[in-house]
Amino acid sequence: MKRISLLVTLAVAVVSVGCENMPKLQTPRKPVAAIRDNADFHYERGEWSDARTQYALIVDRYPGDWRAQYRLGQCDLALQNNTEARRSLEIAHTIQPDNERVADALAEALYRTGEEDRLFVFLNERAQTTQSVHSYVRLGRYAMDSGDPDLAKVAFHTAINLDEGTTVEPYLAAAQFALQLGNPDLAIRRLRQAYGINPQDTLVRERLIAMGEIPGPTLALPPGH
Repeated sequence: MKRISLLVTLAVAVVSVGCENMPKLQTPRKPVAAIRDNADFHYERGEWSDARTQYALIVDRYPGDWRAQYRLGQCDLALQNNTEARRSLEIAHTIQPDNERVADALAEALYRTGEEDRLFVFLNERAQTTQSVHSYVRLGRYAMDSGDPDLAKVAFHTAINLDEGTTVEPYLAAAQFALQLGNPDLAIRRLRQAYGINPQDTLVRERLIAMGEIPGPTLALPPGH
């Protein structure tokens, strides 16, 4: 009996050692496409924490995925993780330097982290490089929010000049600036100019009505300063 017991014990030991030496089966990683679908699902619904978790999985595998970096940054902005947002958005901007949505988000991250010097270097360089209406409007808005009305005024005027009366964007921004300066008459004039460019624009009409103006053919003013 002792010999049989000893043989059984040895057999169990051999099997145990053999199992330990066998390669362990790994759970296959979820395809990135499936992770992205899940991330986008939560992102579109404003479920920032869940979306962030999924986008983080993507950038962990593929740091050069600018879209995942951008959306990860947007999630972090929504969650007030501003430093983390800046890091992701800087990567996205490096990969996609001409993308205005990425530039908008990066500017917001720099503003929120209090990096004012870096923010205005970025905004000025982008405005001068692109010479786009949106870049100068962006510069004007952050100058306004940072307490630099002189820079804001120059930026909005430049945006209006570049626009040449084709869009309402610089006029809406200039109207908001005028209101912040306590000049409702100038704000109304800017809105009337925007109305002249696009009388069907919902936001322009809403703001005019809010200021006591009635949209109609005689309300429009020509663009310009």
